[in-house]
Amino acid sequence: MRILCVADYHREKKLAENTEKLAAKEKVDVIINAGDFLSEDFARKVLDKTKFRTFVIKGNWDYDLETSNKNVTILTNKVVSYKGYHFLGIDYGYYSQIPALAKGINPKKLILITHDPPYDMLDISYFGSNAGLLDLRAAVTEVKPVLHVFGHIHEAAGYVKHKGTLFINAALPEFRKAAIVELPSQKVKVFDV
Repeated sequence: MRILCVADYHREKKLAENTEKLAAKEKVDVIINAGDFLSEDFARKVLDKTKFRTFVIKGNWDYDLETSNKNVTILTNKVVSYKGYHFLGIDYGYYSQIPALAKGINPKKLILITHDPPYDMLDISYFGSNAGLLDLRAAVTEVKPVLHVFGHIHEAAGYVKHKGTLFINAALPEFRKAAIVELPSQKVKVFDV
């Protein structure tokens, strides 16, 4: 499965358009969007227009996400299965629910989507300190997903593999780069958007 990972569009129409073009060019199976559209109207326009199977969660600036597009699933503290993988989307403040939602799912088939990063994982802020969350790190350590996609800390965008989990901070604004992950190999390729 080829997954395009993005986050933090921040009302930038060009980022959304370039993501769609990249998804088409690279023939991805899924787009994961880890939130922060900054406008419900902008989010609706982006999500209504996409032609790709998309899993999206709310970011810290997203109060409500809506779409009539059947290709898009807004994950609010739930798991949806697609092509043999399980996409678990969880909102801020509900990280303690991750183990229960992931119960019985093979970790090699589990994809976790949050807006925030886990503590000490691609979470260094401009001030040089960790901005990730300890309770999220504990939950990720417990369930060991094959892939964890998040955003929020723009300056820490990138990817790292740790103890079998591929972590992707997909925040776009600073570096304007998006990652495509191939599963099950966890191979990552980074593209300009």
